[in-house]
Amino acid sequence: MSSEALNVLLVVLEGARVDRLSWAGSERPTTPFLDQVAREGVRFPNAFTTAPSSLAAHASILTGLFASVHGATEETRALGPSPRLLPEYLKGLGYRTAAFCPDPTVAPAAGLGRGFDRYYTARSGGRFTGRAADYARRASDRVLGRADAGARRTTQALVDWLAASREPFFAFVHYREPVRPIRPPAPYDRSFMPAGLTAAHARPANQPLDGPPRPPSAEETAVLAALHDGALRYCDLRLKQVADALAATGRWDRTLFILTASFGENLGDLGAWDGRPGLHDAALRVPLVLRCPQRIPAGFVVDEFAQSVDLLPTVAELTGCRLDAPLQGRALLTGAGATAGPAAVMAEAFRLSPSAAARVGDVRRKVIRTRREKLVWQSDEHNALFDLLRDPDERHNLAGSEPARADRLRRRLFDWLADSQRSAAANGLAPAEADHGTPLAGRSAGE
Repeated sequence: MSSEALNVLLVVLEGARVDRLSWAGSERPTTPFLDQVAREGVRFPNAFTTAPSSLAAHASILTGLFASVHGATEETRALGPSPRLLPEYLKGLGYRTAAFCPDPTVAPAAGLGRGFDRYYTARSGGRFTGRAADYARRASDRVLGRADAGARRTTQALVDWLAASREPFFAFVHYREPVRPIRPPAPYDRSFMPAGLTAAHARPANQPLDGPPRPPSAEETAVLAALHDGALRYCDLRLKQVADALAATGRWDRTLFILTASFGENLGDLGAWDGRPGLHDAALRVPLVLRCPQRIPAGFVVDEFAQSVDLLPTVAELTGCRLDAPLQGRALLTGAGATAGPAAVMAEAFRLSPSAAARVGDVRRKVIRTRREKLVWQSDEHNALFDLLRDPDERHNLAGSEPARADRLRRRLFDWLADSQRSAAANGLAPAEADHGTPLAGRSAGE
């Protein structure tokens, strides 16, 4: 491995909303450090997740494949043994690799540990002793006023690993503070709180759905937004701690830093909570910033569409890694500059657990989004069509009044699904939906 090899630091902020980041236009100073990173790197304002759920989105990031191909979804709960992961590629180049992730759904047990020398999960010990140790740590954190969703311990473990690591290294880091239940530690739980309100005003809403769908109140929405913004500010602080540790040893500017999110959290402004992953643009659009002074020019904004599947081929391009299987993403940057993006982006949401599905409707959903239009297809064919130029808030479903327009997008969607099935075959994978009656590409409803 050449002494010029880049280190790679991939950070995923679970649930981070692009519209709440100060570098992306928020009026609140939520991300001062990341604002600086965006100025020193390249950002993609039209980046979208491939799936608005943690496991499926992370699997797409690490495999370069969509969920219907890699198969790690709410329905399966795990990635199969076939897709090769980003750390496996980099380990083959001599990289030291580690993951730092307190989210139990994104873990080695879900098939995401391949290629990592170490996988820090914020849990130690066996099944029962580990739980006891975790409970004791959380209790002490609460007493000392330092409780969070894992970022403090995750960051310290990362900094300690970096101090002992040889170059080049690849580190995957996951922070889950911005996602419900949102409980940033003091003083960040009050940094952006409206006068007269506290976290207690949104306590029933600040948790996963437990009960029938209900519309949020204006008070709940305001409090959740304030907590989300405080969580972003707290994560920003932790990321600066990591960058400072790298800068102190002269490695910050030799590190390819990538920041993104798995999806955007519903803060009550995207409609009623019904337990299903959100498919509104605010949930599908994710932050994406790349910084590396040695390889990436500073201060550029790339307007092309980008998706989670593009990160693996981008890292491969910038590190000189040879890929041995066809992927569904593209390298966002090459030596010649930014690459052209697709005319549309896709996203997929799958069935929930049996108990939840019985409550909210057992359907699969898929999205095709162009610059102007968006079709949300459901497996029961109760579809939705939105004109994003005239209706950016996605309030008026045009599928019934403009069926020809909806069917045109539907045909494009299923042409893409047919390509995905071919990609699965090329990767030696069984298409994740091959035996579930997915309509053939190009067919219209009723044919």
